[in-house]
Amino acid sequence: MIAPMLVKEASTVAGVETPSMGVPTFACLRQFPRLARVYFYCLEYPMTKAMDFQNKIREMLMQSQFWPLDAMQTFQRNQLTQLLQHARTTVPFYQTRLDPLFKSNGDIDWNRWREIPVVTRADLREMRAEMLTTALPAGHGPTLDYSTSGSSGVPITVTTTSIANAVRRAAFARMDVQHQIDASKIWATFVFPHEIENGIDFKNNTAAFSVKKMKNGGRQIKINLKISDNDKLDLILQEKINYLSHLPNTAEIMAFENNLRKNPVRFEAFICYGQSISDEQRRIVKNSFGARCISIYSSKEAGLMAQQCHTGEHFHVNSELAIIEVINAQGLACKTGETGSLIVTPIYSTAQPLIRYEQGDLVTLGEPCACGSMLPVLTSISGRQDPIFRFPDRLGSEVLIDKVLLEKTLQARAIQLAQTGPLKFTIRYVADVQVPVAGRNTINTHLRLILHPDLQFEYQKLAEIPRNAGGKQQRFVCEFS
Repeated sequence: MIAPMLVKEASTVAGVETPSMGVPTFACLRQFPRLARVYFYCLEYPMTKAMDFQNKIREMLMQSQFWPLDAMQTFQRNQLTQLLQHARTTVPFYQTRLDPLFKSNGDIDWNRWREIPVVTRADLREMRAEMLTTALPAGHGPTLDYSTSGSSGVPITVTTTSIANAVRRAAFARMDVQHQIDASKIWATFVFPHEIENGIDFKNNTAAFSVKKMKNGGRQIKINLKISDNDKLDLILQEKINYLSHLPNTAEIMAFENNLRKNPVRFEAFICYGQSISDEQRRIVKNSFGARCISIYSSKEAGLMAQQCHTGEHFHVNSELAIIEVINAQGLACKTGETGSLIVTPIYSTAQPLIRYEQGDLVTLGEPCACGSMLPVLTSISGRQDPIFRFPDRLGSEVLIDKVLLEKTLQARAIQLAQTGPLKFTIRYVADVQVPVAGRNTINTHLRLILHPDLQFEYQKLAEIPRNAGGKQQRFVCEFS
């Protein structure tokens, strides 16, 4: 999808003439000529027609999930070839890195794919400038920057494109159909105050939420994370919210508060992201809200990689959006039933290509699904698993902790907050200097305000953040029972 010049003739889809549209010649899409035409004309399609483009991509995704495996592989390799050529010619980081893959005539030797070195999170942090393209493909802009420290506490910034985001939204729309999510109903998520547009005063002159009316009749609501859990529950009731999305830990903490109410709040579904959700959390949310939980697997770096199947709790990989590998400690491909490290190549990351990026999660490959989808199956994902902090009189979450404040105050490259007792935290950080007393006082005051007023703290400057049993460096951990 990088190079629209696969065909020269103009064509028309839905009454719109596009100069670079046509049917690609590769075998997998000969079976789906109408969808092939829709998919490839996006590249120079005016972004003022973004919603039309997104809808047409969704139409393709509704059918491509049933493509046979050889058809999907051909499709992926066609798209990936263009990404590799783009990265090699316009991204300094990949100027020689991809050499093992290219034959002398410019063709690609797919048997040498695993000779490409894996991209790490450290690469993203230390070589960001070299990883950015010097020339975006036509029609792929504008770009957007996303910053995150994920579960590792190591901050990074990733640049993506409007095209990539439109394809991601189309994949979400496919998920809505699969899980019978009615887009004309009311959906809400929790955000920080600065993310609320035209906020509506709810209590104490605080911008508690904002509402965006959608063309399909539905409403999208952003709720201020910083209002109390009871105020959040009041808003869900007041605005008659049907679907809520946020971290599984947020759902569990709200369920704890909901169970204390005389008339508990009810809604239809909780869409979980950012963390793995446990069976116990699913049960808690179901019992408290009457809601089913739907999990997605995504990251700022790679977008929407997979989502829960509507027939169970396993995941289907979005093969049209990303190339997923699961490898063992020797770098070899895992077999069905084996657990390994997930390596991802987002196909549409043209602004900052990530070719064989180590996501940092352990996943388990599953058997093909009986639902009819041909998309690969993951039976488990061991990714970010931030704990719920459990104090003598309440539950607490990391979500309101100001990570930027901690990073700047500690001048840290990486941070870990560990709850080591009922009211005690150890703050571990990787930095060149010790945090001064004034800095400690700033952090202590912030954490006591956000989590619990009686907290006590210990600080440890380390060479590296400790790793868990899965080899992952977690930003938040609980080390007492």
